[in-house]
Amino acid sequence: MKKIIKKTALIIVASFILLTGINCFPMLTMKPAKTGQIEDTNIYAVKNGISTVYFIKTGSGYIMIDAGSNLKKLESSLKEVNIGIDDVKWILLTHSDNDHVAGLTLFPNAEIYMSEDEFPMINGAIKRSFLFGKNTMPERIDIDSITLLTDYEELSFGETEIKCIKAPGHTNGSMLYLADGKYLFTGDAFRINNGNIKVHPFTMDTKLAKLTIEQLYETIHMSSIILTSHYGAVIYK
Repeated sequence: MKKIIKKTALIIVASFILLTGINCFPMLTMKPAKTGQIEDTNIYAVKNGISTVYFIKTGSGYIMIDAGSNLKKLESSLKEVNIGIDDVKWILLTHSDNDHVAGLTLFPNAEIYMSEDEFPMINGAIKRSFLFGKNTMPERIDIDSITLLTDYEELSFGETEIKCIKAPGHTNGSMLYLADGKYLFTGDAFRINNGNIKVHPFTMDTKLAKLTIEQLYETIHMSSIILTSHYGAVIYK
């Protein structure tokens, strides 16, 4: 009996070590953009752990792309780029993983947007995975107040035009945002390694993610800068 218990314990420990290693290794390759203004643009990057939160300055306030993984660090980092909490008017979520939504409650007056296909990820209809369970919004975020977006829907914020592009794979409702026809905010739709575009780690549907990357070929290559969540801002042409 003792041998069985010991063997079971060893299997559990080995499985934990293996699982931890598998999950940690991709994170070691992530290189988020440094905090500061992106040269020759009205875009500001704010590093938040292994993620980057982006802000687009408009004449009517800031558009924020995703909300990071650490609310306190995000609040502190905003001071480095002179962005006030009340200056953030709109938040565009690329998807609902925790490292993209954790800072939402810092901006109680901002309007929140996300893909209509991502909503089942936060209302409990679809689980993120067996390992991670379901995605949830931070407390005090009313999910029914989130504006849901359709594929190729166009938004106007001040003088900035945003095209919303569905990019399923990483999550069912992942969405890209193309600002002014040249700045592409990708969330985790894919990763970039030495200029090569590949499937992002922790993707729900790898096959669908590969298809999405193929379908995005023209959009990616016509963009001046690709702004990823974990791999920095890449000048693509």
